[in-house]
Amino acid sequence: MQSESRTAPGGGRGYNGRVSKVANTPEKTAARDYEHPPEDSQESVLALFGDTARAGPWLPPDRLNAIAGFGNVKLDFRQADLPPGPTDVIAYAVFGNVELTVDPELDVEVNGVSVFGSIKHTTERRKGKKLLKRVLGQPEPPPPPPPEDDEDESWIVLKAFAVFGNVKVKVVEP
Repeated sequence: MQSESRTAPGGGRGYNGRVSKVANTPEKTAARDYEHPPEDSQESVLALFGDTARAGPWLPPDRLNAIAGFGNVKLDFRQADLPPGPTDVIAYAVFGNVELTVDPELDVEVNGVSVFGSIKHTTERRKGKKLLKRVLGQPEPPPPPPPEDDEDESWIVLKAFAVFGNVKVKVVEP
């Protein structure tokens, strides 16, 4: 069965079908009205001497190639409607940068090779608020319960290649 490609909110190509555990908020459901790509779908995001970004509600394919040559590719997965199972991101940074932004609930498996560059997986925390709460005597909230095993769980498998460039996974706390 063949379907037509439509533009999803946020500028990405839209599809309908699979729904992930991560995309359960009302802001993220807008992307569910479109068709998901067929199994083993593949797309490329290319930045040569410039910048390319994907953010907001968008629908990544099963395999996404991010290529930055003297430019920057920024992929924000916080509102992306990921299909269940792994989403492969192959990042090539040659004198450029590839940056993935994810929620803490989304697991990211990072593998790669770097030659005169870097591959990083960092977490941004708002230390000022925690410090202020401790100074004022307010207790910190208990840690969230461990996630239940879910067959529809989504995760990202990042395979990074950096030559005089950088690949970074930035985990942003809400």
